[in-house]
Amino acid sequence: NRIELNMNADGSITVVDNGRGIPVDNHPKFPGKSALEVIFTTLHSGGKFSGKAYETSGGLHGVGSSVVNALSEFLIVEVARDKQLYRQSFSRGLPTTKLEKLGSVSGRRGTSVSFKADPEIFGEKAKFKPSWLYQMARSKAYLFRGVEIRWSCDPSLLKEANIPEQDTLHFPNGLLDFLQASLQDRDVITGKYFHGQLNLPEKAGRVEFAIAWPEDGEALSHSYCNTIPTPLGGTHEQGLRTALTRGIKSYGTLVNNKKADQITSDDVMNGAAILLSVFIRDPQFQGQTKEKLVSAEATKWVDSALKDYFDHWLTADPAASKMLLESIIEKAEEHQRKKSD
Repeated sequence: NRIELNMNADGSITVVDNGRGIPVDNHPKFPGKSALEVIFTTLHSGGKFSGKAYETSGGLHGVGSSVVNALSEFLIVEVARDKQLYRQSFSRGLPTTKLEKLGSVSGRRGTSVSFKADPEIFGEKAKFKPSWLYQMARSKAYLFRGVEIRWSCDPSLLKEANIPEQDTLHFPNGLLDFLQASLQDRDVITGKYFHGQLNLPEKAGRVEFAIAWPEDGEALSHSYCNTIPTPLGGTHEQGLRTALTRGIKSYGTLVNNKKADQITSDDVMNGAAILLSVFIRDPQFQGQTKEKLVSAEATKWVDSALKDYFDHWLTADPAASKMLLESIIEKAEEHQRKKSD
């Protein structure tokens, strides 16, 4: 539940967590090598190899650790596991030391990885950008609600005034905190946000969402799968779109507003502020850059999870829901007028 991200004066990065620690015992498929060494030197052997523990990993097919190692001038791993401390060093993808057992350690567990980009590959002037890493860390802290990310950057690296030297990123309300920070003081039609965290059907994973309809009509939309941004949307967004549209139209029928029949999904979604995050096993993406989720089941899962929840949210506050319905009908009528013209 805690991650440290440190940018060091020499340009290297150190990432520390307080998890169980990367396994250090012998890997069953690679005689004479520890699981740690295999993870950092062999493609497709990363966090997903251990089943349930990483079933909603956001890694790129298990290549992350080994690719970072291959592109690093040096990489040093320390693991505190089962009250013992271990260390192994690498350079440009290859081990430079054996896995060393440094002795017993108390009050510490987890993994520490320090690495520096290889100047032979990236050039002598290549450096990590503090602003990009800080914003990435902030985004991950929102997506992993409750996880604390401790940011630290050597002051000699800071060129931008808006990036702090140290910060603790911790958002217990997840995407709700994210949306509130994004909208700041903008008024929303319903006076409140539609948000929650729900299990998907068929034990497929979970979905988290925070949605509002700002009065100024300026849209905002970000979606994620296993914390990976999906700027081109995909099947999870389609499930959300279906659930919201059907919910609004059903509410219109419930309150006997016949104009609701003309509402389309565009009328519901355009002008909305939407944050959507799903965690699912073995997601399928369009292309290696993972910009669009194409897992067919995700549409059904998200739609099914949100359907009743949104219906209850609408019926719980008739006054606010009436304002939202009327606002969406107004957009639908405007679209109809434009079509007629």
